[in-house]
Amino acid sequence: ERKAVEVKVLAGVTGGKDDTENALFEKEMEKATGLNITWEKPPSGYDQVLMQKLGAGEVYDLLYLNQFQMYALANQGALTDLTSRIAASSVYRENVDPDELAKIQMNGKYYAGFNKLEVFPLVNVNKAITDKVGINLNTLNTLEDYYQMLKKVKNYMENTVGRKPYYPFFTYMPDIWDLQPWFSSAGVRRGVFKDASGKKYAPFVQAQAKPVWEWLAKLYREGLMDPASFTGKTGDMRNKMWQSQEIVMDVDWAAWTGLYNNNAMTAGTYPHTVNVVGLPGTKSPSGTFMLEQGGASLWAIPANAKHPDEAFKIIEYMATKEGGLLLSAGIEGYDYVIQDGKLAFTEVGLAHAKDHGAPFPISTQFDLGVLGTMNPGVLESVAIGKRADVEVAPMGYADGELDARKYYDIMSKWMTDCIMGKMSADAAMRGAENELRINSLID
Repeated sequence: ERKAVEVKVLAGVTGGKDDTENALFEKEMEKATGLNITWEKPPSGYDQVLMQKLGAGEVYDLLYLNQFQMYALANQGALTDLTSRIAASSVYRENVDPDELAKIQMNGKYYAGFNKLEVFPLVNVNKAITDKVGINLNTLNTLEDYYQMLKKVKNYMENTVGRKPYYPFFTYMPDIWDLQPWFSSAGVRRGVFKDASGKKYAPFVQAQAKPVWEWLAKLYREGLMDPASFTGKTGDMRNKMWQSQEIVMDVDWAAWTGLYNNNAMTAGTYPHTVNVVGLPGTKSPSGTFMLEQGGASLWAIPANAKHPDEAFKIIEYMATKEGGLLLSAGIEGYDYVIQDGKLAFTEVGLAHAKDHGAPFPISTQFDLGVLGTMNPGVLESVAIGKRADVEVAPMGYADGELDARKYYDIMSKWMTDCIMGKMSADAAMRGAENELRINSLID
């Protein structure tokens, strides 16, 4: 029997790809949970819509949030503490890796549940090129190893293939976005953290980070880093990687390892010209590879929700393997049908790319194999995050106090001058540190 209460959900990426499909998605959610649900999914500009609706006092039972929004709203007392619910949940016990839960803890408590398993940026290398140069990618562990590899590739591409100039590495500098695999060598992470006494500090401007900034400056000086790194967009980087093979290495999401190869398959260039593989980057002083997880996509129950119990049922369903199938493959009979016990995707389903909010479901019981053929290389890249010698952790948000945009802008401004050789690493780091302090981003 359907409950009369209406559970109101405000969803970001999760749900149907258009209004028609969203109505079907809502029905599937209702069928699975036995609830009466309104699944509201704004067509665009989710973050603004979320803040406007909360500001206007609209009441929802369940909200889609990113990790930073969770910290900010929890700090304001706007979210329900879910710690005891999660502790008591057999669904969470059976489906969610405790290591993943630890990443979304805030002052020892939980204010949200999961939408999906987050992936992470890692080093992507076009092995079709490095193979021709005779490089064994498994031996790349230090900044020096990567430097030598880039030098050999540049020399080969310019002097044997005759492509001049050839800049083998692209790194996107406006957000200092994809530098973590290199800073692992110094054992430091991006962002702002709090020490034991509650003081805020930024590891990228501390002394141990200096060799990494100097290494990046050396790459630029020797023509190993693409000058477009400072002006280009990630889209330019991606095109250079697979389409024109103008670079041999970048740092990009684990999912992109597969997308590069899938694009190349479509173009007929895989694997002889394009064969991208993911690598964990550089070893830290303690012997681990430190990668950065994307900010988690989460579900929170507002403090003023009318139906928190029902909302938590939806959070639990999304953590099951059945929920995972809905959030990845989509809706049976619309995105796919079952033939001989296997999923067969419809034209619509193929266009939706097996992603209705969770390309990688959070449930440890979910077998990605049920989704059929994955893009080449993607499962191997995602598996890197599960290795015992790899530590994947979110960027430091100082428990939600960091103005991330300001942090990026300050770091990018000063450290671009360092990499371009306009000032020493010491001077740039000092300048960035002072400006971070003036803006109260660090203490």
